[in-house]
Amino acid sequence: MAKHKLDMDPDPEVMLIGISSHVNDYRLCWSLNRSLGIALARRDQDISEPGPERMASYSAFDHVDEESQATYSLVNNHSGDGILLKEQRQADYFLVVDEQAPIRPEELLARVRAAEFVLTAFPLDARRLRGAEKLLH
Repeated sequence: MAKHKLDMDPDPEVMLIGISSHVNDYRLCWSLNRSLGIALARRDQDISEPGPERMASYSAFDHVDEESQATYSLVNNHSGDGILLKEQRQADYFLVVDEQAPIRPEELLARVRAAEFVLTAFPLDARRLRGAEKLLH
């Protein structure tokens, strides 16, 4: 009798950008809001992960586009107690945008790079990034 394994993790349909910035999360949000014409607002609950010594908390900000219902999320990769995605430790933040958003990936990347306080921004493939599901909550 043949055995079949079901893969329950669907491929994420998001555009993912790693951001390097030395400012606080709220200042980066302000800058991205101006550059992208959105209104990122802090989530009620941060993302929590076990850190080396205690639970680490990572701030997250969301915006839902009224017309397309696309979600924009900014997630902090660093906390005082750990790193959310260790294989991307050079990224200070991640911008996660639904593929249904009314913006092309190239234009999104260019606008993020042009935002004040962004030192560099680079595209990432969420399907190849271990632990990317942590960013999709």
